[in-house]
Amino acid sequence: MNPFTIYNEEKNQYPVVVSLPHSGTWIPREMRSRLRPEAVLANTDWFLPELYNFLIEKGCTVIENQVNRYVVDPNRESRMSGADYQETVVYQQNTFGNRLYAESLPSKVITERLANYYWPYHQALQKLIDQKTQYFSKVYLFDLHSFAEYPNNDATEPADFVIGNQEDQTASADLRELFTDSLEAAGYSVSNNHPFCGGFITRHYGQQAEIEALQLEIRYNQYIQQRSFGEEELTAYDPELFSTTQEKLKTIFETILVELS
Repeated sequence: MNPFTIYNEEKNQYPVVVSLPHSGTWIPREMRSRLRPEAVLANTDWFLPELYNFLIEKGCTVIENQVNRYVVDPNRESRMSGADYQETVVYQQNTFGNRLYAESLPSKVITERLANYYWPYHQALQKLIDQKTQYFSKVYLFDLHSFAEYPNNDATEPADFVIGNQEDQTASADLRELFTDSLEAAGYSVSNNHPFCGGFITRHYGQQAEIEALQLEIRYNQYIQQRSFGEEELTAYDPELFSTTQEKLKTIFETILVELS
């Protein structure tokens, strides 16, 4: 099983690489055999490949992870460890703090998951970026995510979209404002760098010369269903809501791609 899929690898129409690290749903047999029967793999970036498939049609280079974030999380640093999912590359609890396994994972299993699913994703992503830099003086990395609610009991009313670029450290204020203005013009509310200021992918690749890396998060209720979400795994979306949002995003990204080309 290939842990990721790459689209338009050889195309250089745009100076853009799109990353979808949390949209995968596949888990290996090893993990399935260890999971507690009641374990819920909540807060995956459900249906994002379908939502953003127009980027592939436009000719953008896209890397789509097929592996569930609960197997190993490419948006965490490999050396991170801890109980909380925000602090470790291999979760042993879900995002609601509930245990996934009856026993803690052996270090051998964690090492194997890194070797099989984590490092290959980053090696492929770096290769795509390197290929773009041969054709463009500046390359833009868009790391696409989704969320249900703000984490850590944040009482702020969640925005429709959250843009993260480490307070303009991994991408310019101009790029962040381009996304913000385009989304707000389409009627969406936008939060800049709160509570998601960009994960490991934006931090790591955004440090490289001539790379601007930006994380974009869309709230579930803007494209899946207009309701609140709890500890659950999703299997369907509201087709009308999904289609409406997709058309808006298509127009937004067309504008942005023209600006960056």
